[in-house]
Amino acid sequence: MDRFAVIGLGRFGGRLATNLAAAGHEVLAIDKDREIVEEFSGRVTLAVCLDSTDEEALRSQGVQKFNAAVLGIGADFEALTLSTVILKQIGVPRVIARAWSPTIARILARIGADEVVSPEEESADRWANRLISPRFLNQIEFHEGYSVVEIESPKKWVGQTLVELNLRAKAGVHVVAIRREGAGDARAGGPRIEMPRPDEPLRPSDILVLMGRDEDLRRLPRDD
Repeated sequence: MDRFAVIGLGRFGGRLATNLAAAGHEVLAIDKDREIVEEFSGRVTLAVCLDSTDEEALRSQGVQKFNAAVLGIGADFEALTLSTVILKQIGVPRVIARAWSPTIARILARIGADEVVSPEEESADRWANRLISPRFLNQIEFHEGYSVVEIESPKKWVGQTLVELNLRAKAGVHVVAIRREGAGDARAGGPRIEMPRPDEPLRPSDILVLMGRDEDLRRLPRDD
């Protein structure tokens, strides 16, 4: 179980803290607003009201012992930059800071943030991909021009094995996994992810997780 400190419980930080806690991780949620802290007290491991620019207050909560700290502070530039510097000074191994502009992202990287996240830009990128390729159920860009996508198994592939399809050679894509109804432990219920077997025919309800170049992924057969 990893330990995360999430500082700033707005829409980004609050949702992140809730999701991390729901996944079974230890989450310390921090905000200056006492009412917000009380709202999250039942959702995370510990919710604390303090000023993240106060080094002693952070140390008193043992933030330096956490695996990572995520700064979801809103438009308070001074608090965001000061908190970033302090978290690195006290020894937090991984500091992730939210930026609301490219300029602020560059500043955060220069003063020590290990990673900078721009939720608005990332959300816009995801929606652009969904509009360009609506048949992709999900799409994650892992390198410029390359993505991992989820698609429903095309009708012309159903009943064929991966050996027969030979997608790596013929289409330039790799089948990473299959989301399949009734896979894995039947007691768990619902679809499960399983590693693809090269000699097993694809089923109509299979959801394929594919990896490849964006241009190759867009050329995959369509059912419409």
